[in-house]
Amino acid sequence: MFNDEFKARYKTIPFAVYRADVDNGQKSVISHCHGEIELISVTEGKIDFYIDSERHAAEKGDVLIIPPFSVHRAQSNESGPISYNCICFDLSLLWDASVKDGLLNHTLRTRKTVSREFDYAKELQELIEKGCLACESGHNGWELEAIGAMSTLFGVLKKNGHFSERGGGEISRSFSQKALAYISENYGSPISSSTAAARLYMCTGYFCRAFKKSFGCCFSDYVLAYRLEKAKIFLANTADTVTEISLKTGFNSSSYFSKAFREHFGESPLSYRKRERQK
Repeated sequence: MFNDEFKARYKTIPFAVYRADVDNGQKSVISHCHGEIELISVTEGKIDFYIDSERHAAEKGDVLIIPPFSVHRAQSNESGPISYNCICFDLSLLWDASVKDGLLNHTLRTRKTVSREFDYAKELQELIEKGCLACESGHNGWELEAIGAMSTLFGVLKKNGHFSERGGGEISRSFSQKALAYISENYGSPISSSTAAARLYMCTGYFCRAFKKSFGCCFSDYVLAYRLEKAKIFLANTADTVTEISLKTGFNSSSYFSKAFREHFGESPLSYRKRERQK
């Protein structure tokens, strides 16, 4: 669901699903944010989700609610398989204006984790699965079925007190959202922690400390990972050459891009493109 990539999965309504299923080894999802709400149902293993810098340890049976525009990432060093189901959808699909507007305007607060120990966690997992199956089927009326599952899910959350008023009205975007917006707008150009700090009207030292706290790594490492993730999207969805993609994503040479891509993903850019197009 990186950087709005999930929107390519939209069919007839702004509703997309993703099933993550990974085997042994380190598992991670780069920090990102979007205006859609995201629901995650963990179906196997253990994984940590960081939502606006706050750690949420999740395992099989847990459900996570990621509000619009919250910067989030996933990380796990656990051995063994991990899987989770994910739904992203635009809140315009919900009938309840108080929930929809409150979450979008940050006037409504939501608890972000529903532990498997809660008696309604299983019901939430079943509703997420129902939404996923409806979207994947594409049968006539799947949209109403998916929206119905989400409406029921939010009814369960509301009934169980997951939403509360946030004092002070609408809040400003956080540091992490502003930093991510800067990277998203400028990753194709030469950027550094000092240029980012200047854009956010901060001294470089303070910016670097705040960035590492929010994103779990230094600015240069994140920018590299971000550029490589963007390159994967271009490789899978465009006919651009490797050289064109390397320049588009801010690398100063195609050889360095290919080397970094192989080190990060374990295969060459062309191998990745071929594998994706065979799916």
